Amino acid sequence: MKIKIFLFTLTCLFMFALNMDAQISLAAGTKITLADDTKKNVEEIKAGDKILVFNVKEKVYEEKAVKGTSKVMLSRLVRITLETGMQVVMSLDNPFFAEKGWVSISPEQTMDDKQFKNIQHINIGEFTLFYNVSSTDYVEVTTIQGILEPTMTYTLQLDGDGGAVVANGFLVGHK
Repeated sequence: MKIKIFLFTLTCLFMFALNMDAQISLAAGTKITLADDTKKNVEEIKAGDKILVFNVKEKVYEEKAVKGTSKVMLSRLVRITLETGMQVVMSLDNPFFAEKGWVSISPEQTMDDKQFKNIQHINIGEFTLFYNVSSTDYVEVTTIQGILEPTMTYTLQLDGDGGAVVANGFLVGHK
């Protein structure tokens, strides 16, 4: 009996650890903007693909190569909806670029990734940067909704540091 409890506890800790490594994930179906301004679902992105990335320091868009992707099933996600109706579903710790800088639903969890510091909490009524082919505009966040159903999510690893991937028009952080 003690061995069964020990194995159960060990399995739970292992699953918890896997969930902690699955930071900065986008839900399947999220459209990633490629360097040529076409779009591809995040689950279809492969190593070597060239995607469009917003250089936060220089305030310009540039092309970056995808080094790799990973996927994991998560049961706690958030849907952010803008006044235009555009939305993105991502992990709670996924940062995205807003009027006040990098923001997320769970700044404390986002800051666990050493790449992201000075993350602020996003609230309804605040403005986030949104990309479309002709411009990048500030658009108001109108809804923040938790999602508690299992969803396949994907994480992109890119060449170089920093920047924001264009995902459903949102400028989101990556690993």
